[in-house]
Amino acid sequence: MEKRSEEEVKHVANLARLNVLDSEIERYRVQLSSILSEIEKITQVEVPNDEILIAPTSNHNCYKEDEVGPMLSKEEIFKNVPKTNGNYIVVPKVIND
Repeated sequence: MEKRSEEEVKHVANLARLNVLDSEIERYRVQLSSILSEIEKITQVEVPNDEILIAPTSNHNCYKEDEVGPMLSKEEIFKNVPKTNGNYIVVPKVIND
């Protein structure tokens, strides 16, 4: 396990927006080396080029097809509207302040 340099530890701490005291540098050098060593083990694992399973489902659409219902006439629509203005339906004003 190769120890990381003090500059590398400070660089990683800077990227993580951490304030690292000089007295903590040595501890973080050991920890960073250990973490990078474990990551190196993962990258060395050989993965076969067989079909890779991304998700256990096929993610296909399971909903019913859209069906167009019967068309309503203007008179049928306006029977259920509480307020109109000529040929228009009056709706409440919605404004985000």
